[in-house]
Amino acid sequence: MNQITGSAKCSSYDREEVCRAVENAIEAAGGLPPLAGKKVLLKPNLLSDAGYEKAVSTQPEVLYAVGKLVLEAGGVPLIADSSGAGILYTPRVMKRVYQKCGITRIAGDLGITLSNETGSQDRAFPEGKVMKHFTVIDQACEADVIISVCKLKTHMFTQYSGAVKNTFGVVPGLDKPVFHSRFPDPADFSEMLVDLNELIRPDFVVMDAVVGMEGSGPMSGDPRHVGYILASKSVYTLDVTAQRLISMDPLRIPTTAAAAARGLVDPESVVTAGDAIIPLTDFVLPSTYSSPSRNTWFRRNVLRRFQTMGKYYAPAPVVKKEICVGCGQCVRICPVGAAAMKGQKASFDHRKCIRCYCCHEMCQYHAIEMKRSMAGRFLHMFLR
Repeated sequence: MNQITGSAKCSSYDREEVCRAVENAIEAAGGLPPLAGKKVLLKPNLLSDAGYEKAVSTQPEVLYAVGKLVLEAGGVPLIADSSGAGILYTPRVMKRVYQKCGITRIAGDLGITLSNETGSQDRAFPEGKVMKHFTVIDQACEADVIISVCKLKTHMFTQYSGAVKNTFGVVPGLDKPVFHSRFPDPADFSEMLVDLNELIRPDFVVMDAVVGMEGSGPMSGDPRHVGYILASKSVYTLDVTAQRLISMDPLRIPTTAAAAARGLVDPESVVTAGDAIIPLTDFVLPSTYSSPSRNTWFRRNVLRRFQTMGKYYAPAPVVKKEICVGCGQCVRICPVGAAAMKGQKASFDHRKCIRCYCCHEMCQYHAIEMKRSMAGRFLHMFLR
């Protein structure tokens, strides 16, 4: 049975064009679920208060277009999110995030509620593979319908950030580093993300892929025009389509591989309805991504053994001291205490570092770069 992603070309963030593209993509995906009289959580990707101009967060016009359709369908929409790890989940902080990300303006234009409430609840999930319970923000617990409005980005840790990763935003801010500490391996972390998605079960997902982020995402990459709005009833199906759009192999992305292993998605069965997808073959992928290559004896028996030794292979954070402003964000976010301030500049103990890249993810000043050791560069040369 085919799993469908709706696709619509969209060349800009002009409101009329975005509204038309969002409507077309949703229609191609089979339409929104019944919404009349239901409380609908619109869950954007608001990684930080860096704003949407750098392609860090969901562009507000896409959220506007989705909210407009929800209102027309008789739903009662509410916008809420908990920003990335290291961002305090308080009313004052979230108010600032909403303002800087253009969400306050959009909520006003639509006349809908923008939630500054910061309560959370414990939710049991005995069916989870690696997690049996989560702490989840109130708005996600109390919604009748959840519509994820995510952003197409690369990610240094999970290699790709889209629909499945966006659901992590229902976990309160400072609870997020705990998961990085508990699951330092990307495969295990991705199993946790799939558990979370199976608990939350977003009812529909729309992706802002008009301008995505390439390179060292999800914060320090570069904006890249992609030109699409994507939509689906399945977070896993949409991610497969988006990964193909930027020339990633879906089964090499740990979140998709985890979902496929559980029978939640079959990449071979994912099809696109609406405008045809034309893959971007020159999209800059994160340095942690390895493209498919020949499965030689040397790769199977020698290089893979070294690759599992993460501290030799994986890139490690290095501070650009001429850029670092000493804000201390990396120290607050580090789940294992590997970051410290020395002489009003950030510093890292690579012996403690688990290569979760939270510091790199949340540095708004691009003062942290990821570098491999000499041995790591040698291995990466053969594993690319």
